Amino acid sequence: MTRAIPMLFNSTISNKIFNAMLLLSFGFSATSYASVIMTGNRIVYPSDNQSVNVEFSNKDIIPYAVQTWLDDGDVNSTALTAKAPFIASPSLFKIASNSGQVLRISFTGSKKLPQDRESVFYFNFLQIPPFNAGGEETRNKNKMLVMLKNRVKVFYRPAAIASRIGNLPDQIKLISTAQSGGTSLQLKNDSPFFVSIASIKIKQGAKLYTQSADMLPPFSQQSVTFKKLQLQKNDTAVIDYINDQGARVSHEYEINP
Repeated sequence: MTRAIPMLFNSTISNKIFNAMLLLSFGFSATSYASVIMTGNRIVYPSDNQSVNVEFSNKDIIPYAVQTWLDDGDVNSTALTAKAPFIASPSLFKIASNSGQVLRISFTGSKKLPQDRESVFYFNFLQIPPFNAGGEETRNKNKMLVMLKNRVKVFYRPAAIASRIGNLPDQIKLISTAQSGGTSLQLKNDSPFFVSIASIKIKQGAKLYTQSADMLPPFSQQSVTFKKLQLQKNDTAVIDYINDQGARVSHEYEINP
């Protein structure tokens, strides 16, 4: 998820005020394109690792500052308010044009996490353009700086369960229930992992009916409703998952009306 944070400055603003404002991460959703890109769209942290590396690249012709932090679910967190048992190092760095940077995330142990299931946290990084990016001709003019905030999931995975990730689709059960004017599919997650679902489809002959679904926590369940759809014999369900590499994979399930 990317959020744009625009701010209007005059070139006479003091460095002290400007630097303080850079530490704030408030804003609104907008369509923007990041120049600083993180490799991958999720982070898996094995519990027996001392740390994990996160790679960044800057494909732009100008350098950027990047501020990072982790939170425990607060989408409005900032580097000053975030709470999570992880640290990112360096938490603030400069990345040159057409260059890369490696950041290290470490578990602090400040919070005891379950060892029989995954825990989820969020990694944030704020892309900050240089104040003089517009060049000499805009030095004395008001400028709109757009800082891009990205937020990705961090899955803390205990070593005791890691080997079970390979058969994750087999640990998802589907139960269908007829409803007035439609069909409900109950998804039951019997695994110790968070299941990231991109979509769930019902295949009925040559037709596909698609619905979205939320991320399914370990040992939990949720219902997905297909309005105006009555199941027929030999219908199947197709669930599109997002795997550890961020790729979409599909698994087909038999369902009976």
